[in-house]
Amino acid sequence: MTAKEYRLLRAVMTTAVDDDKMLSRNPYRVRGADNEHTPERPVLTVAQVFQLAELLGRRPVGNVRKLGSGGFRLRYREADGEMCVCPVIYPTRAAAGEALWHLATEDQVHIEHDRRFRALVLLATFASLRWGEAIVLRRSDIGLKARTVRVREQLVELDGGQMVLGPPKSRAGKRVVSVPAVIMPALRAHLDAFVEDRPDAVVFLGAGGGFLRASNFRREANWD
Repeated sequence: MTAKEYRLLRAVMTTAVDDDKMLSRNPYRVRGADNEHTPERPVLTVAQVFQLAELLGRRPVGNVRKLGSGGFRLRYREADGEMCVCPVIYPTRAAAGEALWHLATEDQVHIEHDRRFRALVLLATFASLRWGEAIVLRRSDIGLKARTVRVREQLVELDGGQMVLGPPKSRAGKRVVSVPAVIMPALRAHLDAFVEDRPDAVVFLGAGGGFLRASNFRREANWD
């Protein structure tokens, strides 16, 4: 942002010097001030991608209640199925939520696991699919024997919430992509468990059976 502002002000001053003759020289002459230094986005390792795919959809069973006297109390289901009230009173709801997750990592809380998103993460990552391409794939687009995925449509969510189905933006967007053998077991398991046995069945659906919206995905997958 600073570099962009510097370039704009230098251009204004250049006009004042060269065109309007209002100044004798341009005061904006700091060497390198117009250069932008954007850090590269971090890239997950293969192991981290599989770990992320496995964690998505995991949710500890519990709730946080605000006390009339102040503070928040945590109630959760233990790993053996019994409900338990934590004796600690937490100052904020966020602190109680963090405590719930901490107990879950120590296997003290029962975990519900929605596994609908594991194959989505793996396929989108290793087949380099955009969100709008992945969520509209049909069963017939998945080649289990050939280990391929065919991209021929995309779904765009407009600002008003309307979902528009159409072809990819360019001809190059329509393509057949090879799928690594390492994710094929997860993809087969997903098709068997969550996808209807008909060619036009959508592979990745929301909980209500409709197209998967990004906001619904973040909520249902417990993306945080």
